[in-house]
Amino acid sequence: MDESLRFEQDYVDHCYALLASYVAHLEQRIGATTTQLSTGTGQDELEREAMLDNLTHQLRQARASDTRLCFGRIDGELGSHHIGRIGLRDASGDPALIDWRAPNAAPFYQATFANPLGVQLRRRIVLRGRTVTHVEDEVLSDPTLTESRAAAASLDAPRDGRMGDIIATIAADQDAIIRSPLNQLTVVQGGPGTGKTVVALHRAAWLLYTYRDKLARDGVLVVGPSPTFLHYIDQVLPSLGETDVVLLTPGQLVPGIDARQHDADDVAAIKGDLRMAQVVANAVRLRRRIPREDFSITMEDRSVVTISAKQLADAERSVHRSTSFHAGRETFLTRALDSLAGFRARQRGEDASDAEVRRDHVSELVEDRHVRRELNLMWMPIAPEVLVRRLLTDADRLAAAADRVLTSAEQRQILKASDEPWTIDDVPLIDEAAELLGPWDPDAGRINAREAAERRHELAHAAQALDNTDMGGWIDAAGLVGRMGSASERQSVAELAAMDRTWVYGHIVVDEAQELSKMAWRVLARRATRKSMTIVGDVQQTSHPAGARDWEEALGGVRGSMDLHVLTVTYRITQQVADVATALLTAAGGDAPELHPVREGAPVLEHVSLRLSSRTSCSTPCAQSPAAPR
Repeated sequence: MDESLRFEQDYVDHCYALLASYVAHLEQRIGATTTQLSTGTGQDELEREAMLDNLTHQLRQARASDTRLCFGRIDGELGSHHIGRIGLRDASGDPALIDWRAPNAAPFYQATFANPLGVQLRRRIVLRGRTVTHVEDEVLSDPTLTESRAAAASLDAPRDGRMGDIIATIAADQDAIIRSPLNQLTVVQGGPGTGKTVVALHRAAWLLYTYRDKLARDGVLVVGPSPTFLHYIDQVLPSLGETDVVLLTPGQLVPGIDARQHDADDVAAIKGDLRMAQVVANAVRLRRRIPREDFSITMEDRSVVTISAKQLADAERSVHRSTSFHAGRETFLTRALDSLAGFRARQRGEDASDAEVRRDHVSELVEDRHVRRELNLMWMPIAPEVLVRRLLTDADRLAAAADRVLTSAEQRQILKASDEPWTIDDVPLIDEAAELLGPWDPDAGRINAREAAERRHELAHAAQALDNTDMGGWIDAAGLVGRMGSASERQSVAELAAMDRTWVYGHIVVDEAQELSKMAWRVLARRATRKSMTIVGDVQQTSHPAGARDWEEALGGVRGSMDLHVLTVTYRITQQVADVATALLTAAGGDAPELHPVREGAPVLEHVSLRLSSRTSCSTPCAQSPAAPR
């Protein structure tokens, strides 16, 4: 072993020893905090839960950093610093390893021969397990070296079917995107092999590190094109120390639904069109069946109560247009019951203007099953999945909702059998219905008011406890109360967010974003009201019939400040494969992508047609060399 390898091996061993000590320290603190005696006060208990949440997060992050803990070093004007997955300090408190996301690690990625940023030498350290196998040095004052040589060399290493470890080889242009501002729509356009997905995921990790106080309580959502893709990248974010991230496909954006089938092109084109938002809105509106004439109800005791057409109209008009269907139903029913109570009071010779008298009669009316049935039929509650299922399987319902919106032929195209599974393009329709309907709990009327008061009391105590600690940037009061209980019952932000359709994320990452329809973008816009997104894709490769052909048009519903980046340097694809792929794309009528491969490869012998999904196929060049892109 030469001197450089020996030195780096000793240093890596030192870092792993520090990591082991740090993990043991965290485990000891978690154990001590869990078993410490309580003072019996609610605030004391909440403070302990906040501390446990913080320590547990740090422990997960530390354990996830075990693989390839240290991967780089920079020497320069500010001394020598090692770069790794997590920040570590030695026994004296001095930095031993700098977290790759920290500002003082940026020169490792951003230094170039033209602008070295004070870096004289950049060393990439390659590990197999915990063993240093080799180092690659770039002397930034030496103009004969190329910046991409080390990166290209490391990318030739075999891969195991999941996204590889590329932190050490992030290029300067990619790093600039990773570290771009939080509150904007960062769009990354690029051809195959340009590192779009890698940039997006590392940006998520960097944002969580840099804006921990803003994002820890809201979480980050990563939307990938398929379960296979999610499996491919599922170790990337944990390996960077970030575990509170929700990973979903477009078919999983509504909790409880996991749609994996594609519709045929003609059907997907209709379902993905914005006209479907109007169809769903009409279907929701048609759930209201309010009589336009005086209406009488025969109660169980054989007495009859009547509500006038004007009172019904006034009750309907009392619902604000922006109110959800189910919230509006409560307003309507309250007004209608009050009118019926007034009628019943007058019927019995009582003072109908007395609010107490009317309240007594309302209590009687809501207990009568005939009254409940007739009023429910006027404004029938419904679950969003049921509404969309009926809409897409009943020709008459669809015709009523789609009148003058879809043609008769289009209506016939999107009709499906009642037992057909949900498709990916059905999910935005369900989300649209859920947004318009609003929350509805069939048992809401039986919720104990005392339970609601106790919940408010818990939240008030949680907020006070967090104000008295330094944990406010890690978890909010509602999240803390939601995680109270035993260690096995505590839920992470990711777990809470994944179960809540209305959750607004601090940041959203979308991969293969060109495949989302306009209806699918409406789903994401509801979850991204903070206008903070990283969107990666290639509009030249769009295969969805309602997918994006232009980023500004696709993102019109999100309405945030957009910053477009174009990546052209490809590290995976060889020059030979890029040339053939470009020729095939051009021959198929597409625009030639701008690609600048950094690798040479074997000659391309042939190309084969691969079926990628129910709606797309592509021609993939095959090279003679086993090192061809995977």
